[in-house]
Amino acid sequence: MKIRVHSFDPSESVPRTFLDLPDHVYRRDPHYQRPFSGSVATGLKRPEFAGRQRGFVVPAIGAPVARVVARVSPTLRDASQKPYGMLGFFEALDDSGAVAALFETAIEWFRERGIATVIGPIDGDTWHSYRLNAGPFEEAPFLMEPYNPPYYPELWRGNGFDVLETYLSQRASDLAAVVEAMAPKHRRALEAGYSIETLRLDRFDAELGRLYRLSLRVFAGNFLYTAISEESFLDLYRQSRALVDAELVFFARAPDGSDAGFLFAFPDRFRAVAAMQGKSHLLAKLKFLTLRNRTDSVNLKSLGVVPEHRKSGVGAALMYRAYKAALRKGYRHANLCLLRAGNPSGRLEGGRSQVFRRYELYERRL
Repeated sequence: MKIRVHSFDPSESVPRTFLDLPDHVYRRDPHYQRPFSGSVATGLKRPEFAGRQRGFVVPAIGAPVARVVARVSPTLRDASQKPYGMLGFFEALDDSGAVAALFETAIEWFRERGIATVIGPIDGDTWHSYRLNAGPFEEAPFLMEPYNPPYYPELWRGNGFDVLETYLSQRASDLAAVVEAMAPKHRRALEAGYSIETLRLDRFDAELGRLYRLSLRVFAGNFLYTAISEESFLDLYRQSRALVDAELVFFARAPDGSDAGFLFAFPDRFRAVAAMQGKSHLLAKLKFLTLRNRTDSVNLKSLGVVPEHRKSGVGAALMYRAYKAALRKGYRHANLCLLRAGNPSGRLEGGRSQVFRRYELYERRL
């Protein structure tokens, strides 16, 4: 029997079956964290994708089976200068037949629009969710890590998708040794006239604006980079304020006083955030306050140095300050999160880290 795939325009309305699917996929998974309330619906209605996207869901009696959103990138081009097709918001039960029908329906939609290369999973750009977690899956995820069932990578690989990019997360567990190894690089950067300061929570929006302007310069040359507006950036990161420890977010100033780079790190409060799921507002707040400090790890999420100050040692100096602050605060581990394989940042740990998770981004050429 042919599998039915329902199609819809996400800019107009989103069927309940699409929104409810994660509740079935992760029903017995204690590690799953629901997205912030309304974030999925907001992401589906981004104006830059109006008229350039289509949603697909495989319904079933009792529960939906699989979903995805196909989008034509308004900015990104492949090697033939055709717009990239992007597949995002993917979720599915372990049903290879349903997923094959889902992908083929989406691929046909791309073919009708002349798309030559499809990438995914990516929810529109690299500012939002992208990549699959490829394991190992034995230990719990860290906060803000891509998360999915272990069978997802095979569903993509089994439907004509090849690995386009690989990413890694590394863990350094002897922070005292890391601090000692990185200290000379920090000292040389200070001697060269660089200075480092921490984020000011009393002017949080202004500091986010500073991070935004630096990010535009730092990441502009990255693969699949797309610029977003400052307001969109603020909307993404304002909700993280409760998770931020200002003593773990750093800015570097160049000798002339201009901003040279930043490091965004935060305590891995995965359990605190997970405890808030499904609670009333008051109970969630109480749970968060109770658990927020129960972690032994710090996540080093984003490091960036503007082009004219690369190879100055300022990136190493920022990492040193994060390791030193984590050690002073009593953390035992530092997670270097979601590094593109081969990224030099993965070597800014004094040779004292191990890879503990891998991630994959896929492509299919039509």
